[in-house]
Amino acid sequence: MTPFKKFTNQIFKYCIIIAIIMEAISLIVLGIDGGFALGLAVGTATAVMNFIILENSAVKLMKKNSSGPVVAGYFIRMPIYGAVFYLCLRVGIISAVSCALGFVTLPLAMIYLYGIRSRFPGAVKNPLNDWTEPKKWNDLSEFDDEDDDWGPLPSWTKKKK
Repeated sequence: MTPFKKFTNQIFKYCIIIAIIMEAISLIVLGIDGGFALGLAVGTATAVMNFIILENSAVKLMKKNSSGPVVAGYFIRMPIYGAVFYLCLRVGIISAVSCALGFVTLPLAMIYLYGIRSRFPGAVKNPLNDWTEPKKWNDLSEFDDEDDDWGPLPSWTKKKK
C-alpha cells in the first residue's frame, strides 16, 4: 500500500463521477450511443491506469533516487494513450472523441478537488499542505557566527546599528 492511497482513491472516485456526468449529458445530446459509452469507459480506465503507473514511478523515484523509473514509466504510459485512442478511432469518430473526453476526466477530477472545491466556504484549502500558518524564515542578520563553515557572512546581510 502506497502512502498516496487515500489521495488517489479520492481522485479516482471523482474521475468516475465526472465520467458518469459526461455519459448522462451524452444521453441527452446524442441519445443512446454505445460507441460513446465504450470510448468514455476505455478512456477513463486508461487515464486511471496511467495515473497508477505514474504513481508507482514516483514512489520508485523516491526510494531509488533515480530518474530511471520515471523515464521508463513515461515510455510505457504514452504509447498506451496512443494505442487506446487509435483503437477507439477505428470504432468511430464518436468513440474517439469520447475516449479523449475519458482521458481528461482525471485532470478534471484533480481540478475540481484541489482547485474549485478548495474555494468553497469551510473547505480545507489544501489537504497536502501541512502549513497551518505562514512560516517564519530566519533573518540572515541573526547569524553573527564568524566561524561558520562557509566563512564569514557578507556585509550586506548584517543589520546596521
